[in-house]
Amino acid sequence: MPDFQVKVRPASKVEPTPPLRHPIWSNCTLPVVLLSDYPYNMKSFMVRVVSDVDSMLRVKGLVPDRKATLVLATPSGLALEAWHSGLLAPYSRRPLISLAELGRRYAEGQPAEWSGEGTRIHCFAQVVVCKLNQNEGRPPTEAAAAIYADMEPAVPRDPLGLGAAAAAAAGASSPDEVLKVVIEERTGMGWRTIRNVAEILKACEQLNAQGFSGGPFKKIVCKALPRAYPDATRPAAAPGSVPSGDPGLAALRTQVGAVRAAHLYVAVTGSSGATAFFMEPNKASGFLEIRPCGWGSTYSDKANNDVDAMENQLRRGDDAVRFFAYNVEDPAQCSPPDYGTTLSRATQAGPLPQHGHPLQPRNPPRYSPEQLLARDQHLTLRTAPLMAMIKHAAGLLADKSAYQQAGTAGRTHGYGVAEGLLLAPAGKPQAELAKLVAGASADQLIRA
Repeated sequence: MPDFQVKVRPASKVEPTPPLRHPIWSNCTLPVVLLSDYPYNMKSFMVRVVSDVDSMLRVKGLVPDRKATLVLATPSGLALEAWHSGLLAPYSRRPLISLAELGRRYAEGQPAEWSGEGTRIHCFAQVVVCKLNQNEGRPPTEAAAAIYADMEPAVPRDPLGLGAAAAAAAGASSPDEVLKVVIEERTGMGWRTIRNVAEILKACEQLNAQGFSGGPFKKIVCKALPRAYPDATRPAAAPGSVPSGDPGLAALRTQVGAVRAAHLYVAVTGSSGATAFFMEPNKASGFLEIRPCGWGSTYSDKANNDVDAMENQLRRGDDAVRFFAYNVEDPAQCSPPDYGTTLSRATQAGPLPQHGHPLQPRNPPRYSPEQLLARDQHLTLRTAPLMAMIKHAAGLLADKSAYQQAGTAGRTHGYGVAEGLLLAPAGKPQAELAKLVAGASADQLIRA
């Protein structure tokens, strides 16, 4: 919601409720209202909001004793997601609420856990309003570490059983020599899914049986991390706060526990990358971002240089979690998102409608329709080149110096081309890839 405006007006004697007509100013409740663009994208939320909140409230201690009431402004008063609450829980002893809940009328005197008085109030001696956009410049990995320290008692240890699988795979060797890989499996979504996760898991088993070696790792195990959208037919969530027993909170903790047990987390580009911020820092851990056809080449400026780009954000954290990109550039491995036909027809019919008054100043759209159609493609990945990329990443996870040298040499980005895996610098346009493949040496092009 980059075009929101905070409107303020003087109160009057004809306000619709008695508390507003005859205000009593509270000194016990300090609302801190958080405004940010794209509040329903978990990665953007971690980058733009949580990193700033962590800096202001934990590092600088601007509100002592966690007494602030955190209030998230959502478009049109939409309900909070469970992960909103889970990510901001360490910074207040009171539950996160939406701005719509703070301003809800005709509920005077009702119990309210978010207020210092314990009942719903409407008038405050002080209110803090913050437009957040990573203004403090701190890496989200620092905030993730603080969040994990707070939620750790509730986080399941190794929920996917990677440790047991590693011990079984190790045999007589040490389980520490087993590379543990988590692959996100999105279901119930019409865009950005890996459609052959089961085939990839089988290829991982076969690679382990045939003999795997990458850096300090002599074996490999892979597990799928399921992620599903909530059922669209379920009742809408209440707009106020998130219940402590919300299943979304359990799902967040499971995701965190899974990636903390892994060396390498593999997921398609987008909000899923936020989970990588929670990986154990400086423990041979890394994130492999899978990019559909064209996203890492034609639209590489968005993929690599956007404010929220994972490579930029993990670099802010001093590469404590290593970043790798697998740019798929083989059309046989990509298919349009479910909404592709509808959007294409709409754009062919003319410019898309713009909401709001035509004279209201507006920011340009974050993505063009063409960029969306490229970013949101489904993937059916050829397993051999992907396994080659995973093996390449494994060789760089344990040694930060070697990883950073590889980054300088342009060897942390791989391109999934028809011939196999091409290791090349970031942002290569599609027109150059054929030339690079033709002139590639054996250590640049791994034929698979």
